[in-house]
Amino acid sequence: MNAPNVLRTTTAKLAGDVVFRYRIWAAPLVPIALTLTLGIVLDRYLAIPLLFSLLTVVAGLVAWAAARRGRSIGLPLLYLALAGAALGAAYHRWYIAVYAENDIGNYTVAEPRPVLLRGVLEDEPFTVHTPPTPLQSSPRADLTRSIVEVTRIRGAGDWLSVSGLARLNVAGVMSDLHAGDEVEVVGKLTAPFLPSNPGEFDYAAHLRDQRIRAIVTVQKTPDGVTRLARSWPRSLQGWLGVIRGWGVRTLRDALPQDESDVAAALLLGEDTSMSVDGWEKYIRTGVIHVLAISGQHLVVLAGFFWWAMRLLALRKRNGAWLIALFLLLYSLLAGGRPPVLRSAVMLCAFCGAYYLRRPVLLANAFALGWLVVLVLNPTDVFGSGCQLSFLAVAILYWGSGRWFQRDGDPLDRLVEETRPAWQRWLRGVGRTLALSYAVTLAIWLAAAPLVAARYHLVSPIGLVLGPPLVLLTAVALLAGFLLLLSAVVCWPLVPVFAWVTRWSLAACEGLVTWGDSLPGSHWYVGDVPEWWLWAVYLVFFALLWVDSVYQRWRLLLPAGLGWLCLGLLGGAARMPADELRCTFLAVGHGGCSVIETPDGRTLLYDAGAIAGPDVTRRQIAPFLWSRGIRRIDEILLSHADLDHFNGLPLLLERFAVGQVTCTPSFADKSTGAVRVTLAAIENHGVPVRIVRSGDHLTCGELEMDVLHPPATGPEGNENARSLVLLLRHAGHSLLLTGDLEGAGLDRVLGLPRVPIDIFMAPHHGSRTSNKPELAAWAQARVVIACEGAPRSAIARPNPYRDRGATYLDTFHHGAVTIRSHLTGLVVESFLTQERMAVRSRTAVTLSGNGSNTPGRRN
Repeated sequence: MNAPNVLRTTTAKLAGDVVFRYRIWAAPLVPIALTLTLGIVLDRYLAIPLLFSLLTVVAGLVAWAAARRGRSIGLPLLYLALAGAALGAAYHRWYIAVYAENDIGNYTVAEPRPVLLRGVLEDEPFTVHTPPTPLQSSPRADLTRSIVEVTRIRGAGDWLSVSGLARLNVAGVMSDLHAGDEVEVVGKLTAPFLPSNPGEFDYAAHLRDQRIRAIVTVQKTPDGVTRLARSWPRSLQGWLGVIRGWGVRTLRDALPQDESDVAAALLLGEDTSMSVDGWEKYIRTGVIHVLAISGQHLVVLAGFFWWAMRLLALRKRNGAWLIALFLLLYSLLAGGRPPVLRSAVMLCAFCGAYYLRRPVLLANAFALGWLVVLVLNPTDVFGSGCQLSFLAVAILYWGSGRWFQRDGDPLDRLVEETRPAWQRWLRGVGRTLALSYAVTLAIWLAAAPLVAARYHLVSPIGLVLGPPLVLLTAVALLAGFLLLLSAVVCWPLVPVFAWVTRWSLAACEGLVTWGDSLPGSHWYVGDVPEWWLWAVYLVFFALLWVDSVYQRWRLLLPAGLGWLCLGLLGGAARMPADELRCTFLAVGHGGCSVIETPDGRTLLYDAGAIAGPDVTRRQIAPFLWSRGIRRIDEILLSHADLDHFNGLPLLLERFAVGQVTCTPSFADKSTGAVRVTLAAIENHGVPVRIVRSGDHLTCGELEMDVLHPPATGPEGNENARSLVLLLRHAGHSLLLTGDLEGAGLDRVLGLPRVPIDIFMAPHHGSRTSNKPELAAWAQARVVIACEGAPRSAIARPNPYRDRGATYLDTFHHGAVTIRSHLTGLVVESFLTQERMAVRSRTAVTLSGNGSNTPGRRN
């Protein structure tokens, strides 16, 4: 994207120097692409019935045919556009909603159940390796993922014929299996998980966009997958997977591990070769495009091959076909993602134009790439990678491309020729650098709203790092490609190209690490309103393609600044509240309760999960952003167990935190996780407060009493010293208990009983803590348990239900929100959509499904 000179030269030569850049409305494929896209977008947001869309297509075509007989020109085009939009809507609705009767998705239920099935691996298996961290309770095993096209499933007594795709997750490494192989799988079948918290990523919708409605999990060992037939040699995907695997092994043999992982991502699109932290570093600095294979990489390789053919004096017309074939195969080898596929299609169009000696209209090639992506998967147009890729190309050609078209003054050129050679060279380098940074700035400004909306990030450091990283990765790309080629034809050259690849990638890593460490290099933002984003890009594309708008761009600057301020205010807007909100997030086995006070403050009680520190990325931060929260006034840590605080370091990176409050014994637990967390708190300059029983805290109308622990003790593990906090607001009470058990539980049971409306079941609802004695002491109206997946299907007696309380666990019900105001208490569950008004000693259902029907969480 940021290699304007290479791109301009290559595309112009491939098209015979006849590339029209600005006549977008004269390209016949543009209105086709626009109308189909309009229909897809409308169906995405309105879910138009398939039959209605198909009838509209027929009606539009009939009206078009009838209108052609008249003298009007616009009316037939309007009817034709209507038919095209309806066709796009119908195609999108069919793609995501229409399946065969025997589709594997029709056999799934919310709860996992054992399954035996057969099918063919549709995708090359890839292994995800998670490096150990002190914030992880135990090292996470490698996980291998693939997609299986299911053909048969074992029924009650015989094999049943089925169809459709399923996501395959296998604990461990599946060796010697490739795309195209026929396999038998023993595991557990379930429906894709729905989001359990507001703002959380919708994994079920993500899989649905790939026509996947089932997940098969093989636990503990990869032995549950058996190869029935070795069929990959008859599959193009199988061959590409084998080649990609050979390339990864070759790079690992030739390069140190850090550089080989980056090289695998850069050359082969092997995303899983790098750790999550490695990817995050490139994402935070806004330069992830230099690694994610896209148009930039294909243009560099195409330019190199074009230069090599000239060097070898090969016929250019034949070379154009070779380049086109190579680019298509390489785009498939790299995974066939929309950015690389778009670039391959456009460059192939240029190659075809050169071979046929025909001019190419760039807008046509642009629209053709869009149409190919759309036809292969209409949901890809909603993907961030696809949108950013096409946006960058639009800026490069129709925005900054105008800078390359201006002819200099003849007198200036004459003066330039009279300068010494060294001076001309320096001035040329300076102009190239200035132009590179100008193009980078243009693309960054155009992409910043979309990046902020999709990734909640603004990365100004990307403006500084972009051009040098593009140069370094271009060198690494060519050297790495020659390294792989040398491994096949000339082994003695491998160390030479390995040296170039290693040090260019090491320089990349050094630059990115340096940029990431700078203060203000990036910052996180809240949710960006969708309506604001649509308006931004409608005006933006009008600037690019409507001359009358472009000529008045200066008048749009004040309006643009005002719209930016409105978007910032809209993303951070929070409705005035006369109530206290407490949301128990569904984080699996762990805890995070978000308390929003009537005076606008935000408190967190715990922030962790046994699954690991990713709980902040996946659940806590998205929820806070969805609520318009950008500052956390206080984080209260119940105790020093990992599943209650390991999300804190990542929270400190994403939000301004006013204070951290913990128990007297928190810092005494000498574990690596505690040390890492305390160091992170100190590095961010956040003050720490210690509380103990008897302390009284206030936040406006909210009053909080610390019931436990005392200044010292009690004896036992950290659970016994959990922070027990009683919240009072508007005559209502809520008790937070952490993992209270043992001697600490006995001490609390000995305290004078207080009226409790909402009660957090201690220790995630475990039987050891939640005894009948506690239920009798609490006498709560509603009990909430922050639970993970149940370990047993056997129903056990529930002491709270036995006493008439409503019991809600976050695994089945998702996030549970308590709203306290002067008129009463309201309890809402996110996943099961229940809403209850708490009156007297009972909970009355007002709306929702009115039952405790289990849901599913991610």
